[in-house]
Amino acid sequence: MENQWHAYWDRLEEHIIFRVEAADYVTRLEAALGLEPGARVLDFGCGFGFVGELLAPRVAELYAFDASDQMQRRAQLRLASHANVRFLGPPGTTPWPAGLRFDLILVNSVVQYMPLDELQQWLGRWRAMLAPGGHVVLSDLLTHDVDPLREVVELLVLSARRGCLMSVVRKALGELRQYTKTRRVRPLSQIAFGDLRERAGRLGLAVDVLPSNLTYKNARATAVLSMPATDP
Repeated sequence: MENQWHAYWDRLEEHIIFRVEAADYVTRLEAALGLEPGARVLDFGCGFGFVGELLAPRVAELYAFDASDQMQRRAQLRLASHANVRFLGPPGTTPWPAGLRFDLILVNSVVQYMPLDELQQWLGRWRAMLAPGGHVVLSDLLTHDVDPLREVVELLVLSARRGCLMSVVRKALGELRQYTKTRRVRPLSQIAFGDLRERAGRLGLAVDVLPSNLTYKNARATAVLSMPATDP
């Protein structure tokens, strides 16, 4: 990811809205795809570990990775009590275990911060780490320009529904100003489904677009990239 986004994530503080967003995401994920108790899962872009905290009791093994050192350290503290959780270091400096295969790779709210050449590299890496019949779930995809104000309203609606509206108004909306500033300097990446299908198809992955996104951001999308049950 670009340096501007690295700097943004490294200075970001934890907030209740991240826990709320995580609970909403996991609820939608389980309803859309289910979670197999015996699954080995990679939470790619684990953030502060709120999603991992909910997933760990539901799956056999959970691996986590985040490009932000600060976020990964906080996630390690949050998930330290879960014996089935492992963390992966930066692949350029810490080689990932050879032969590691996942039934499910979750990439939630990450792709929009990647240039397309970086996405292509990760598609190949995720493909190499998939078990036969496994899935890569790309959530919060931007396929067109979205209205930032609409997404703020959606955030407030989610906050009100989960009982933390005032906390979000006081804290998270202030953080949105810094997010918007960073976004102006380094715009979010968009991807067309046709392009995604072409890129994934070259790797032997099928692409299905879910009827709705797996987060509260309704103008964005979720795509599921699937490995054949019998890997050629």
